Amino acid sequence: MLLQTFVMLLITTTVWGTTFSPVSMEDQINEADGVVFGHYLASESVKLDDGSIATQRIFKLNKEWGMQSDLFGMDEVIIHYPGGTYEDQTVKIQGVPEFVMGEKVAIFTKSVGNRYWGLNLGLGTYKVINYGNETLLINSVFPNDTKLSQIKLEEFEHQIRVLKGSSLKTVSAPPVYVDDESTPRSPASLQAGKKRAVASIMEEEENKEEQSSFSVFWLVTVLALSGALARLFKQRDLR
Repeated sequence: MLLQTFVMLLITTTVWGTTFSPVSMEDQINEADGVVFGHYLASESVKLDDGSIATQRIFKLNKEWGMQSDLFGMDEVIIHYPGGTYEDQTVKIQGVPEFVMGEKVAIFTKSVGNRYWGLNLGLGTYKVINYGNETLLINSVFPNDTKLSQIKLEEFEHQIRVLKGSSLKTVSAPPVYVDDESTPRSPASLQAGKKRAVASIMEEEENKEEQSSFSVFWLVTVLALSGALARLFKQRDLR
């Protein structure tokens, strides 16, 4: 019986390792499609269309860049991370950040497969803490590296303005309205984590059969290598 249980664990549990190298906040800002500044609310593991498992993490938006919250009337956002437990299958990805209910975080996102994904996994995640009279961003992977961690909030917002050309946008709770059928507005967290962009919605309707899917392995590879490629091109431009 013990042997059978061990074999079942080997079958249903997959572990992917992740190795991180320090990446500056400046490089991650340049690479990111979006920036989320808010509170962690909840999570749920799901199986994607290609059969891979991902975990949807829901965040209450306080400020954002690139997420178009005002256009789509949302004050919550779903960010995907590879891996999780769905029914009897578990996929563990080392380096995926852990969150505590209600904690304040800053996260860089990347749009992949018409969904928001956490850029660089834990490396692209910062815990926001109050330290004396200051608010600091602490990197989840390298908390003690002062070159990419322990960054003041005002410096973080300054870098967003300089590198992205606009400031973080303050997010207000959208008003609840009633349509012609007397149906209240649905919360953003019920939208299955889809990327909210007009272009992507139109493309989804017109090209459903042409959408590509990403396995967990390739997704982790894309998220890990995108930063390395961006930094490589930047170094070449500086030469």
